[in-house]
Amino acid sequence: MINAIYSQLARTNLLPKQKSSEILAGNVVSCEDIIMPLVIGAMDCEAVTNSDSKSTWTERRLARQCLIVTFLLAIVATTEQSA
Repeated sequence: MINAIYSQLARTNLLPKQKSSEILAGNVVSCEDIIMPLVIGAMDCEAVTNSDSKSTWTERRLARQCLIVTFLLAIVATTEQSA
Protein backbone atom coordinates (compact mmCIF):
# COMPACT_ATOMS: atom_id res chain seq x y z
CA MET A 1 0.00 0.00 0.00
CA ILE A 2 2.84 2.41 0.78
CA ASN A 3 4.17 2.00 -2.76
CA ALA A 4 0.80 3.00 -4.19
CA ILE A 5 0.69 6.09 -1.96
CA TYR A 6 4.25 7.08 -2.91
CA SER A 7 3.45 6.52 -6.57
CA GLN A 8 0.45 8.84 -6.40
CA LEU A 9 2.48 11.39 -4.44
CA ALA A 10 5.21 11.33 -7.09
CA ARG A 11 2.64 12.33 -9.71
CA THR A 12 1.88 15.59 -7.89
CA ASN A 13 4.17 18.60 -7.72
CA LEU A 14 4.59 18.28 -3.95
CA LEU A 15 8.04 16.68 -4.10
CA PRO A 16 11.25 17.78 -5.80
CA LYS A 17 11.43 16.38 -9.35
CA GLN A 18 14.43 14.20 -8.47
CA LYS A 19 12.52 12.41 -5.68
CA SER A 20 9.44 12.00 -7.84
CA SER A 21 11.56 10.49 -10.61
CA GLU A 22 13.19 8.06 -8.17
CA ILE A 23 9.81 6.91 -6.87
CA LEU A 24 8.34 6.49 -10.35
CA ALA A 25 11.43 4.51 -11.38
CA GLY A 26 10.69 2.05 -8.58
CA ASN A 27 13.58 3.06 -6.32
CA VAL A 28 13.08 2.97 -2.55
CA VAL A 29 13.09 6.44 -1.01
CA SER A 30 13.41 6.99 2.73
CA CYS A 31 10.44 8.31 4.64
CA GLU A 32 12.46 11.34 5.73
CA ASP A 33 13.09 12.26 2.09
CA ILE A 34 9.34 12.33 1.55
CA ILE A 35 8.18 14.00 4.75
CA MET A 36 10.51 17.01 4.79
CA PRO A 37 9.36 18.50 1.44
CA LEU A 38 5.74 17.99 2.54
CA VAL A 39 6.30 19.69 5.89
CA ILE A 40 8.12 22.58 4.22
CA GLY A 41 5.29 22.88 1.68
CA ALA A 42 2.70 22.95 4.46
CA MET A 43 4.63 25.64 6.31
CA ASP A 44 4.91 27.66 3.11
CA CYS A 45 1.17 27.35 2.47
CA GLU A 46 0.36 28.51 5.96
CA ALA A 47 2.73 31.51 5.77
CA VAL A 48 1.53 32.61 2.36
CA THR A 49 -2.14 32.13 3.23
CA ASN A 50 -1.82 34.30 6.32
CA SER A 51 -0.34 37.17 4.31
CA ASP A 52 -2.61 36.88 1.26
CA SER A 53 -5.72 39.03 1.04
CA LYS A 54 -7.13 37.55 -2.20
CA SER A 55 -9.56 34.75 -1.51
CA THR A 56 -8.95 32.90 -4.77
CA TRP A 57 -5.27 32.49 -3.97
CA THR A 58 -6.11 31.58 -0.40
CA GLU A 59 -8.47 28.86 -1.54
CA ARG A 60 -5.78 27.39 -3.80
CA ARG A 61 -3.20 27.39 -1.06
CA LEU A 62 -5.61 25.87 1.45
CA ALA A 63 -6.42 23.12 -1.03
CA ARG A 64 -2.72 22.41 -1.48
CA GLN A 65 -2.21 22.31 2.28
CA CYS A 66 -5.07 19.83 2.61
CA LEU A 67 -3.46 17.65 -0.05
CA ILE A 68 -0.17 17.68 1.81
CA VAL A 69 -1.85 16.77 5.11
CA THR A 70 -3.69 13.95 3.37
CA PHE A 71 -0.44 12.46 2.09
CA LEU A 72 1.23 12.85 5.49
CA LEU A 73 -1.63 11.05 7.20
CA ALA A 74 -1.57 8.28 4.59
CA ILE A 75 2.17 7.77 5.04
CA VAL A 76 1.93 7.73 8.85
CA ALA A 77 -1.02 5.34 8.87
CA THR A 78 0.66 2.96 6.44
CA THR A 79 3.99 3.11 8.27
CA GLU A 80 2.31 2.30 11.60
CA GLN A 81 0.53 -0.69 10.05
CA SER A 82 3.82 -2.03 8.67
CA ALA A 83 5.59 -1.81 12.04
